[in-house]
Amino acid sequence: MTRSPNIETDMLLDAAAETELLHGHTADLLADHGCADTHDEPLDALSEAVDNLRRAARNFTHYSDGRVIRVCIEIDPDRRGHTFAYTYPAIVEQRGERLLCTGDRPRDPDESDRGRYEVWVDDGAATIRVRLTGPGRHLSSVPDDDTDGGPTW
Repeated sequence: MTRSPNIETDMLLDAAAETELLHGHTADLLADHGCADTHDEPLDALSEAVDNLRRAARNFTHYSDGRVIRVCIEIDPDRRGHTFAYTYPAIVEQRGERLLCTGDRPRDPDESDRGRYEVWVDDGAATIRVRLTGPGRHLSSVPDDDTDGGPTW
């Protein structure tokens, strides 16, 4: 365990993690739209800067208050390899557990609905958990008998 020496370093570590995440999303978005090749020099320079940030920050595992900086958790133990990574914020603005995200449980294309997952996080306690739900009934709209075609409340 390598602990950050102070809150200022904590904030730099948090910013480095956020920069790395945003860089990855931006690079993917540019590649998806065919722009990565036309802007390869600035993208390469940005990638190098992000790599430098990653190298500088990778030795720290905990913030100065003892909380872990980053955690990875398996979304569905039945499906190895589907993990969720989360970086706790350096400065905790919200205490207590909160719902971070939801999604469909991983499945093969030929499988039926396996249900959903919820990722719950508590930044102050540096805890994370996954709640799995089985397949269930999903809401859908159905036509009503109203003649104007509008919804019936």
